[in-house]
Amino acid sequence: TPSVAVGTGLGNYTIGYVPGTLTVNPATLTITAQPKSKTFGSADPPLTYIVSGLQLGDTEPGVLTGALTRATGEAVGSYPITQGGLAANSNYTINFTGSTLTINSAAPKILSLTVVSPSQVVLVWSAVSNVAYRVQARPDLNAGWVNLVPDVRATNTTAAAVDNPAGAPQRFYRILMLP
Repeated sequence: TPSVAVGTGLGNYTIGYVPGTLTVNPATLTITAQPKSKTFGSADPPLTYIVSGLQLGDTEPGVLTGALTRATGEAVGSYPITQGGLAANSNYTINFTGSTLTINSAAPKILSLTVVSPSQVVLVWSAVSNVAYRVQARPDLNAGWVNLVPDVRATNTTAAAVDNPAGAPQRFYRILMLP
């Protein structure tokens, strides 16, 4: 629909209107997923992002719907964070950059320490399957740590090792998770 030309001096001109098309192209939003991490066995943190490129007072809730997703899996490791169902209204296109959710191992916790005999102690601790652990001991708080049995590779959510204290009056133990 033509508009009416306004202004001074229009009497000196003949104004004609020609049909045409006005094209409004969508603006581009740049969305960058933020890296996240969690400890093995805990709930996923919210997957969040940073957005830039909103136009004319538009807001994220008014423009974007849906949510980011991550690759499935709960084992210790890294999982890609993807655009998932996050979408923009028809006024925008999305240029998306993904990130990573990292699942870290939980620190091992000694679940039980059983003295079978004066020369045999069994240690059981929380573990992550297929992760290697090192058992260390020392006779007092001022002594250095000594590696005990060979490293243990967990095959379940618990792992165990046997120590032969050989008449030591006492021992302090710690379990190290190996990279």
